[in-house]
Amino acid sequence: MSVIQYQESKLRRVAILNRLSNFEHVSYQQLSEEYYVSRSSIANDISYIKYVFAKEGLNLSFDRFGTYFEGNEIQVQKVLKRMILNHFDELEIVREIVDRKLLAIVERSFRESIADKQIELPESYFSSIIVSILLMIQRSREGKKISLKGKNQYGKYFLEFNKYPLVCELLHQLEEQRIYQFSQEEVQYLTYVIVGSGLRFFMKNETIPLVFREKIRQLIQKVSRGIQIDLTQDSRLEEDLLVHLYQLLLRIEAQTTIVNPLIDEIKQNYPSLYGVVWFALNDFRWPYQVSLSEDEVGFVAIHFQAAIERVKRLNRLLFVCPNGMGTSSFVSAKIRRILPDIDSIETASVDKLNRLDLFDVDLIISTVDIPKQIRPVVRISPMVTARDMKRIMNHYIDLVIDNEQINIEGSIAEKVKPLISSNVYFDHFDSKEAAIRFLVDQQQFENEESKQRFLYSIFEREEIQSTYLENGFAIPHGNPNVVKQTSVAVLIADKPFSWGYQKADIVVLLMIREEDVKEVEPVMKMVMQGIEDKNWFISKMLEVRE
Repeated sequence: MSVIQYQESKLRRVAILNRLSNFEHVSYQQLSEEYYVSRSSIANDISYIKYVFAKEGLNLSFDRFGTYFEGNEIQVQKVLKRMILNHFDELEIVREIVDRKLLAIVERSFRESIADKQIELPESYFSSIIVSILLMIQRSREGKKISLKGKNQYGKYFLEFNKYPLVCELLHQLEEQRIYQFSQEEVQYLTYVIVGSGLRFFMKNETIPLVFREKIRQLIQKVSRGIQIDLTQDSRLEEDLLVHLYQLLLRIEAQTTIVNPLIDEIKQNYPSLYGVVWFALNDFRWPYQVSLSEDEVGFVAIHFQAAIERVKRLNRLLFVCPNGMGTSSFVSAKIRRILPDIDSIETASVDKLNRLDLFDVDLIISTVDIPKQIRPVVRISPMVTARDMKRIMNHYIDLVIDNEQINIEGSIAEKVKPLISSNVYFDHFDSKEAAIRFLVDQQQFENEESKQRFLYSIFEREEIQSTYLENGFAIPHGNPNVVKQTSVAVLIADKPFSWGYQKADIVVLLMIREEDVKEVEPVMKMVMQGIEDKNWFISKMLEVRE
């Protein structure tokens, strides 16, 4: 496909999406004739549009008149917003659904408003808010207004945050310029969009219920067990997650979307962590009966990765110096300038070095030659020259890299093999329900009642949110309290079958006891690698299958 054809394809997809968002019926034949392309090209366009809708937990419908969307205006604006944010750096592509002149006015006005209020806001969240405002104004002018009828749950959040007047003030500048007059209902909706978009200015932690804080602690404990790194003492992680996840619930209540621009990099660079966080969040969201997008999982994974980096930083540095306290203080000060994250810099003589336990020492810096040690040693001059500082930095970087998890490409962790070796199946299935029932039937339970309880809990979770990940992989799992023995079952179907709004052909059933959560990390690492390379995954399943 040439560059011109590729651009035309993207423009055509936006145009078709726009027609569907206006509740129009479209048929493959009709679109093929209108755009002078083959039916197969239109089929690819519709497939992509289905994918965009599915990202928001929505699907297209079909009848004898063609393909159409059967939903409400809030849902339409979620889909349009995702498409716009995906092309925010190339607005020409989405020109049919974006009034760029109006967008510039909204952006300038809202930026001035938050500056006046001295509110700090990440740029990605700022983009999300102004696109929400743009779509509301643009669509409302066309007679397509949002409705909050039937959403009584807004009341409890509304009273708790009580930020309606502040949002009114932020939007007032647009009204003063006679661009748009917001209704009370529209301001109420935008309250949840804005408060749910990362503004810590709006939220006092003490307004968050204690029971929610306890849920955050349980989430941190579960992820800590999964990745086998204790993050439970990281108060910053707890506070960051407290605010982020409470705002996340607001976004879900408001049916608004934050597109994560780093989601592909997160899944690629931290597949194990992403998988464990995804698994843990499935239990976290359970009492709230909400579904979480991969974008939201990615944001939470970033919080945990930041906490891991804080744990992994060099904690203790030993400085060996025979020249007294003055020299050691001078060198320590220089080291702290280039390595501010060091928790402790201790000083020792050569004689004392021989008696020290170096187990907790990460790096030794010495102004004299010393015997070989179990920890790396950097030899510097007493004056700490620029070359010495570069040498220290290079050793520091090497240590940080060495502390990173080593990703052994093309292999499965040895501890995963016993879990799946007798539980790999190749078969044909026509439905999600049949596949799940088959895999559960192959497992051991204390009795039939436990088996049925586990099966029911799987279907109950699936009803709230599909456990489909991507590239044909689905990861169903149920209540860990009825699992007798931790195991993982893998089904590889001969052809894809429906799994919610997607098609799955690889099903990985997780039966993980609560005390065995640590087994999730290597399994999810395997799954995430399989998503990247399905042929690799299938070949590995053939290898481990008994």
